[in-house]
Amino acid sequence: MNRLRAALPAPILALLLALSCAAGSALAQTPEDNLRKVIEAKMPGEKVRDIRRTPLPGVYEVSFGNRLFYTDEGLNYLIIGQIIEAATNRNLTDLRLRQLTAIDVKQLPLDAAIKTVKGDGKRTLYVFSDPLCPFCSQLEQELQKVTNVTIHTFLTPVEQMRPGSRNRALEIWCSTDRVRAWDDWMLKQVVPRSKPTCRNPVDQVVKLSDKLGFTVTPTLVFADGAVLSGMIPAAQIEKFMNAVAPAPAAAKK
Repeated sequence: MNRLRAALPAPILALLLALSCAAGSALAQTPEDNLRKVIEAKMPGEKVRDIRRTPLPGVYEVSFGNRLFYTDEGLNYLIIGQIIEAATNRNLTDLRLRQLTAIDVKQLPLDAAIKTVKGDGKRTLYVFSDPLCPFCSQLEQELQKVTNVTIHTFLTPVEQMRPGSRNRALEIWCSTDRVRAWDDWMLKQVVPRSKPTCRNPVDQVVKLSDKLGFTVTPTLVFADGAVLSGMIPAAQIEKFMNAVAPAPAAAKK
């Protein structure tokens, strides 16, 4: 190479080096890279979170935050919908959305939650709930139908929306038997007798809920970190607890 450089005139050598760099840059560009550029040009202001191949030839998944759509390499067509894997009946779109909304459950302070063990307790569920939230009460009714689960309930009063919810949360937390106090109140409207004066993590939990971006009570977090907000029927809770969220299969290049 050194002999070649010595034999070539400087202008020709510079041109060859420039072409070599350009070729290397072109090789580094993947279809995903090219699609990202097209999206940035055609959809200014949108921040692409990720682009990945789907099992469908020529179709790519594009995610924006917790939203996604499908498109071809040139962004000529947009597909808004779900991809179902026929062989297994798995909803690949749901699985991917589950991954996109997931949080790290290791950051949840379990000592700040009311722990309820039902059946063998092998499955795990985390619930952020407001004691004065009617949808939270409805959720508790649904959870009565779910067994073989350990539920960690984080008292998350939304005081500005439901005045008195913080005080009720403190009364429940300060009870000798928190599980019973929670169930009695949420299922039977039995007011706790404890005074709301003990040390408690309620304000800490509210701050954590805000940090995680939870805006609705109840909010459920599953063992893999998947998040669902609102009153969820028992059947759907069972489905989410039993579902596994593996990485989506990538299309072969």
